[in-house]
Amino acid sequence: MRKKYREIFHEFRPYRMEFILGPAAKLFEAILELILPILMGKIVDTGFSSESRGFILRTALLMFGMAAMGLLAAAVCQYCAARASAGTGARLRDRLLTQVNSLTVAQQERCGVSFLNVAMTSDVNQVCTGVSMFIRLVFRAPFITVGGIVAAILLDAPMSVVIGIGSMLFLVTLLSIIRVTFLRYRIVQQKLDVISSVVNERLSGIRVVRAFSREKHHQDLTDEAGEDYAQETISVARYSALLRPITILIMNAAVVCVLWVGGYRIDGGVITAGLLLTFINYIFSIFDELNKLGNLVVIFSRSFVSAERIEGVLEMVPERREPESGAEAEDHDERAIVKWKNVSFSYLSGKEDSEEYYALKDVSFELRKGEKLGIIGTTGSGKSTIIALLLRLYEINKGHIYVDGKSIASLDEHVLREKMAPVFQTTVLFEGTIRDNLNLGRKSPLSDEELQARCEVAQAWDFICEKGGPDARVEPKGKNFSGGQRQRLSIARALCSDSEILLLDDATAALDKDTSAKFSEALSEHVKTHQRTVVEVSSKINEIADSSWIIVLDNGSVVGQGRHEDLLRDCEAYTRIAKSQEMGGVE
Repeated sequence: MRKKYREIFHEFRPYRMEFILGPAAKLFEAILELILPILMGKIVDTGFSSESRGFILRTALLMFGMAAMGLLAAAVCQYCAARASAGTGARLRDRLLTQVNSLTVAQQERCGVSFLNVAMTSDVNQVCTGVSMFIRLVFRAPFITVGGIVAAILLDAPMSVVIGIGSMLFLVTLLSIIRVTFLRYRIVQQKLDVISSVVNERLSGIRVVRAFSREKHHQDLTDEAGEDYAQETISVARYSALLRPITILIMNAAVVCVLWVGGYRIDGGVITAGLLLTFINYIFSIFDELNKLGNLVVIFSRSFVSAERIEGVLEMVPERREPESGAEAEDHDERAIVKWKNVSFSYLSGKEDSEEYYALKDVSFELRKGEKLGIIGTTGSGKSTIIALLLRLYEINKGHIYVDGKSIASLDEHVLREKMAPVFQTTVLFEGTIRDNLNLGRKSPLSDEELQARCEVAQAWDFICEKGGPDARVEPKGKNFSGGQRQRLSIARALCSDSEILLLDDATAALDKDTSAKFSEALSEHVKTHQRTVVEVSSKINEIADSSWIIVLDNGSVVGQGRHEDLLRDCEAYTRIAKSQEMGGVE
């Protein structure tokens, strides 16, 4: 088991003392609890029969002192359990978040956001509960059960047979319930994944849902997922709920049998009334602990299922592609900052042998420092994929990508991404202030003057001032800004970084024509002044017409490369796009 859950066990190491001290304190409490019924029997047999008030008082004080010591031991155990479970949960969440961030985007997509979300919340909580119960009960319950049976045998072997038979019946019932519930709890967690997925989808797309009046449809989907989860949970709960009544039934039957047999043995002078009372106390203690043990097994069933899911994430190895040949380009041009050589890529894992599944096919180009590369093509032609591969969000299947003459497969991801500042199609702003968001890609914040200058390039300074300046509040996901404002803030964030390469993925899609034109003009001046290289993906030719080099994509393949004027003359696909956009100079 240690090998199977080695990543989970690794997070227990800082809490070795808690895992030792907590159960030890519980064992001490259990020993005291086993002695108390014997003292109670002594009071009945010796104290009451001789009417010795002093003996009764001394024994009662001794029992009170033992109970106080047991309370103190229980408090120590509770503290150890709380510290170990909370600490383990914090470490597991930190490990999971670090692990998820280290995985490629493709691996994250295969896992699914809902699965990872449940793993970091519900599954970690289940493991924490298992840790807490392990420290509090895993040694106490078996010790009291076995200790009680042994003490009963030593006191009176014939009557202890009743306890032994009752314990065996309980264990048979417990194993039957475990066999059913363990597998079903795995299904319960999968149903929880579905609920998480449906709710996340609905909340993230709430505007679209309301715009098309699809609230009823999505409510039905949520209800269906919730109903499936509820039915599976209730089904498991029915089996688990049988444990308590069966335990009470067996316990009361054992008490009746002991009273019946004990009555005859008292009449025969074999045992005393005090010993019979001790036996009954042991029955209650044993079966109470057996019931706790049963509940513990049910909790552990859920904890082990959750631990397997967490372990599966922690054991995932990031899919990194090593360079097939040298880490440096053989024919590297010192002026080239980016070079693609026969790059092919497929989003579908396992489909690399079939070209029909490739999003990009045999793409090659070279971009020099200070130049601007324009990428254009029809929808779904692979334009955004080039940006994603430059950032190494996915691993290419064939070919090589070089940055500064080195294969990106040989570069540290942080070093690679520090060279690039992306603006994605989907804008993402974080809760905080405008200044926090703009300085996101920097090690040290910009001065107010430099911040203003770069925001003016992004055509964002006017509305920033209207909002109250750079220290104005940004709500989660930037919901207090319009779509165009969010996009301009994303552009400003990229400009505020010190990255050599700007990656603009349809960055002006939410901007009007005049604002877009002003930004293009200001960007050209900014690039010349700061010697930055630009890769711009756009569906509008007028935004990339001034590019040093333009690539035309169609269905993942390069169908044309060159300058704007040359492509208008020689590239049919480019000419077709120009005509559709009524570009000047095209007849």
